[in-house]
Amino acid sequence: MTVKPSHPATPSPSATLILARQHDAGVEVYLLRRNAASKFMPGTYVFPGGNLEIEDMDGAFWQDHADLPADQLEPALDGAVDRMLPFAVAAIRETWEEAGLLLAAPAKGPRSLEPAGKRNTPFTRRIQNDGLWLSISKLGRWHHWITPELMPRRFDTFFFVAPVGQDQRCRPDNRETVHGTWITPRKALAENERGLLPLSPPTLVTLHQMLTFADLGTLMAEARRRSWPAPIMPRLWPLENGALIIEPWDPDYTRASIDVDIDRLERDVLPAGAPFSRLWRRRGVCRPVKYRG
Repeated sequence: MTVKPSHPATPSPSATLILARQHDAGVEVYLLRRNAASKFMPGTYVFPGGNLEIEDMDGAFWQDHADLPADQLEPALDGAVDRMLPFAVAAIRETWEEAGLLLAAPAKGPRSLEPAGKRNTPFTRRIQNDGLWLSISKLGRWHHWITPELMPRRFDTFFFVAPVGQDQRCRPDNRETVHGTWITPRKALAENERGLLPLSPPTLVTLHQMLTFADLGTLMAEARRRSWPAPIMPRLWPLENGALIIEPWDPDYTRASIDVDIDRLERDVLPAGAPFSRLWRRRGVCRPVKYRG
């Protein structure tokens, strides 16, 4: 099979925020289920996030409402402030809108918002009227994803990560997101394997990456130490019933064509936690499968 995109859609700048907390069972993250009516990844579990909006681009306003002075923003964001600050603002804003959690000062720790209806207040107005400063200092860097070229809707997304307390409440907005859960990466991967908690491909890969961190402290130390990695842009290979998603570290990633034995895919599904370089998407669920060469 040869797959050549004709006119790939331009990726929209977007941002995601991985909320992480310490639990007796280890690190937990907060996942939201996208509405089944969504045009992109309906019914899948993702981290809070979305497209950058015009208000996120107001650099002068956000530099005046960040909890770090101007000379500390660039190292904290690992990039030019005029480029990276809008992504950080969007990550925090989308988390407020979708999960009901606002990372802002001078509140003592992450702030839980009032009932969901009031999340419609314009973000800049909410921040200005309440005299808040976004908690940019809490953000760590995780990854940078670009949607495959064959997808009709594409996103160029920076994944941030932030710690929250064990008692922090999150609530889905019941519009874009319809269910939320705190869960360990290993349990989420196991539930995805069973088809009970379908994960989007970037979410699945991210949770797999997090398996090596025993506690929140080591996770955040890594997230604040690392520079932004090179972007991950998987390749999408349509199949008769579903698709194969090839990650950049797969040996077939750069090949112009690929042969897939569809009859073997069911037997090639890997257990949760096993290393993988490709995902098989069928009936709304992505599962890691073996590379057979």
